[in-house]
Amino acid sequence: QGRLYSSASLNLDVKQEYNGAAGRLTVMFTNPGQSPIGNIRVMLPETPHVQMQPASEPPPTLGPGQQAPHLLQVRCMRPFLQPAKYLIEYCDRPGGAPIQVPLMLPCVMTKFITPVEMQLPQFRQYFESFAGPPRESLVIAQAKVNPAQWPNYLTKGFNLGLVAGSDPSNAMAVGTFNTATADPSKPGQMMTVPCMLRLEYNQQGNMVRTTVRTQHGEVTQALAQIVATYLLVPPSA
Repeated sequence: QGRLYSSASLNLDVKQEYNGAAGRLTVMFTNPGQSPIGNIRVMLPETPHVQMQPASEPPPTLGPGQQAPHLLQVRCMRPFLQPAKYLIEYCDRPGGAPIQVPLMLPCVMTKFITPVEMQLPQFRQYFESFAGPPRESLVIAQAKVNPAQWPNYLTKGFNLGLVAGSDPSNAMAVGTFNTATADPSKPGQMMTVPCMLRLEYNQQGNMVRTTVRTQHGEVTQALAQIVATYLLVPPSA
């Protein structure tokens, strides 16, 4: 799905598949050069937000033109902003100093959101029930992207379902954030968090009022920051 790293001696491409709170990442190692590379090592620092389990070992060496996959199983435990680190070390010539490559996996929080279909009356009812802090985040700022592009961001970027009746000046979307953390109120079930988003555009000053409401304050804050990063102009310092 995308290039993670590129150099004269090593390219890394990553493919991602997600199902609820679980994901599978394939990091494809390719040696594009004319010489072999070796002493390849991958370190996966632990994080409380996402559990990563290697499903295969990375290739220890790669000859010229060779490819080999490194498979990872991931599980989302709680909301997060900082993606998991993927640290690589390799040598591009015998006896050479190790080359260290610190990378971030493109395994972001919104990958664990699944879209929900909802009609406008139902949206309004649930939206009102989540009003007020800490379950609500309200930000008014300048729009970074044209509102006509919002549906693309909401559905493909944030994995939310667009509510029927949305338009470029008033977009509404709904999804479920999935975790692999046990729900204390529902024995035997994992914690899932309904997420709702409303974007209201005012042409005067190119301003947008962004309201994020979820069932859990920690999810609200994380999702609001992600939305702001992509859709809002940051306030000047």
